[in-house]
Amino acid sequence: MNLMKKKLLLILISIFLIFPIVFSINVNAGKAGVGVLNVAPEYSGISIQQHDDTIRLYLTVSDYNSWEDIYEAKVVLEYLDTEIATFYFKQYEDTTSYDKYNEFSEESNNKNLLDKEKCSYSHSNKKETVEQRCDLDLTFVFKTTRFTLLRIEVKDREGETATTEVDYNAEEMTRSSELLVIPWFDEMIAVEIPAYLPDLIALIFAIIGTIFIARRIELKNIGRIINDRS
Repeated sequence: MNLMKKKLLLILISIFLIFPIVFSINVNAGKAGVGVLNVAPEYSGISIQQHDDTIRLYLTVSDYNSWEDIYEAKVVLEYLDTEIATFYFKQYEDTTSYDKYNEFSEESNNKNLLDKEKCSYSHSNKKETVEQRCDLDLTFVFKTTRFTLLRIEVKDREGETATTEVDYNAEEMTRSSELLVIPWFDEMIAVEIPAYLPDLIALIFAIIGTIFIARRIELKNIGRIINDRS
């Protein structure tokens, strides 16, 4: 009986010792940085800024299985419910690879909107805080274009997906000294014009106004002379 108790006790101790190791292996299968079961990525920060003729989307994505578990980020630009461009960042070439790929790419009707050389990604190599282990910072840089909605989709290696949408004011996008917006068409039409043209038009109208006023003064003076002679 004592021998049976010892065997049972030994089995229980073995289970308690082996279980945490097996659990840890399952949790960390995706190179987990914090030690949780697989969860979908989250958005820690989204910012859109316009600099001259480019737009910059600053995106911080968090994955509690570590930033290394993030597979792909997709950014879709829509104008009046029509997709006009799709940008990608892939950390891996596919979900089965562990070799870093880190490539930006584009699918759009208007080619070469995405400035791949200015796009960037960054992360911390330290593992001291949750942010350092989980956050991946992405910057998408693309040429100024008109869009009313920006849809972002981030996917991890296990297929979990996080999606968010950002409404954007099309009028603000097209308000530029180099763009002439014609609003009375069904679709907004932007005509590229030289930056100096608005100033030139203002100068022309000023000259015309000056000539018109001078002409009226001259005509009044002639009328007075005629009246005096009469």
